[in-house]
Amino acid sequence: MESITKLKDMTQFILQTNEIERDGSNGSEISIPIYDISSEEFLYFAENAIASETKEGIVNAVSNLKRALDCEMDMFFESINLKRIFDKRNLKFEKKTQFLANIGLFPIQTINKLNFMRNKLEHEYKTPEIYDLHTYYELVWSVVKILDLYLELLYKNGEINLELYIENNVYYLTMKHDIKECAFEFEIINWTKEKEREERRLNVCLKNQKDANDFIKAFNIYLLSIQYFDYRNLNLYKKKIKKLLNDNGAPDSLKGR
Repeated sequence: MESITKLKDMTQFILQTNEIERDGSNGSEISIPIYDISSEEFLYFAENAIASETKEGIVNAVSNLKRALDCEMDMFFESINLKRIFDKRNLKFEKKTQFLANIGLFPIQTINKLNFMRNKLEHEYKTPEIYDLHTYYELVWSVVKILDLYLELLYKNGEINLELYIENNVYYLTMKHDIKECAFEFEIINWTKEKEREERRLNVCLKNQKDANDFIKAFNIYLLSIQYFDYRNLNLYKKKIKKLLNDNGAPDSLKGR
């Protein structure tokens, strides 16, 4: 455990486990904002506009789908205290969607298709094909539902506790999502009988640009651990953790233009 000084070290430590048991979880301090018009309502407006089958309806559908997407992402980022960072750095739509891909919420192929569809419908001054409009609706609908589900997961799992078994040793791993400080806290304690209670702590916070890569990886580890906590598929968990460890880094979604 003495060698655990960085996020990469902790990730490698997790990969050594023979077994992981769930111990418990606590809720978070997430406060989900309530807007006058929700993303679901914008989706409803868009659905009705598409059903009208008129040029005006199609144009209105495009506008409301864009609003639904922007509203949902703002709600998500505000809930986890990241919206202020995007606003401060004037990070636009593509950076927001790239961040969602970076933390593992969506495959990058889905994000690229979403960005392509949005730009195509927004910047071409012609009535969009109904096929494109339906495809865009399905993409936006999926983003809204998935972000809602992940927010619920984060809301219910502000802290998770796991028991790690490595050969004859037992370790207690606590992971905490600190919303206020934009940080992830990791604590490992050696709970092996007849051994000294050795412990290691890591705090991965987002204070400046150089913190972005570790923060994104910590976010990934946290989300993967929540999923393991629910489904207990150790082989899949370790496979995804290993892939994350070997990843050289995604495009920096928190860097300004």
